[in-house]
Amino acid sequence: MMRRILRPVAAVVAALLLVVSVPRPARAQAYDFLVYDDANWYEALLQLIQFVEQFRFLLQQAKRLPVDMATRYHGHSVDWTFHDLESGLLYAQRILGALNTGDPTGSAYRQVVEPLDVPTDIVGRMPATLQRRLTDAYAAIEMADSVSELAVDQMGAMRTEGPVDEQVAKDMEKDAVSTNDDYHTQTALLNKINAATVLGLRMQDHVSKALMSTLEQMIVANQRQRDAEAQLMNATIYQWRYGQAYGADLFRNTAANIDGWRIQ
Repeated sequence: MMRRILRPVAAVVAALLLVVSVPRPARAQAYDFLVYDDANWYEALLQLIQFVEQFRFLLQQAKRLPVDMATRYHGHSVDWTFHDLESGLLYAQRILGALNTGDPTGSAYRQVVEPLDVPTDIVGRMPATLQRRLTDAYAAIEMADSVSELAVDQMGAMRTEGPVDEQVAKDMEKDAVSTNDDYHTQTALLNKINAATVLGLRMQDHVSKALMSTLEQMIVANQRQRDAEAQLMNATIYQWRYGQAYGADLFRNTAANIDGWRIQ
């Protein structure tokens, strides 16, 4: 790169020196004698000095770091890992395969969970308060299943695309520390900056999807915890509303049931 700059610049400097050092003879229309302008010669000399200073600045800016960048700034990333499907597994191959490559239909997840019965034929025969408790608990299980199915599919998709993005990052690292001058022109630098920005946006998108899946699982866990606390609170309110007799009767019946169960 330095040689490419020096060759044309040296030629220009030599030409300028020749111009400023040898005054040109000029002839007036009516007079036959040499015309020499000191001001023009001085201005050309100042321009030459300014050009030399600019050239020195460009040479300074074109210097590389005095280190082995490929070794000094090499980044180490953890490779994506996949579940081993050939390690003597008996029943988890399909769900682990879904975690490796994705499962848009959710069938692999449903294969390893207890099937949920459909209660529509008995809900109508329940008291209204019991219907509400049943349908709320049923909805919580449905939410958990949907969130888990999406999480399995997204993890598999990220494992599939992750190594590709990782290789792009490694290639960009090689280009950044390349000793080839063609990789460090102004246009090349802008291209690498733009590529790094796009890659960063894509990685941020992956992080956002993973965080969304985690947040959804927290929503399900919070809903279940809230329902459990609400049921306890309602039982406490019910007990205080109907007095001590209800509580004593409830305790007595519960104790009797436990004793009967032990006898059986």
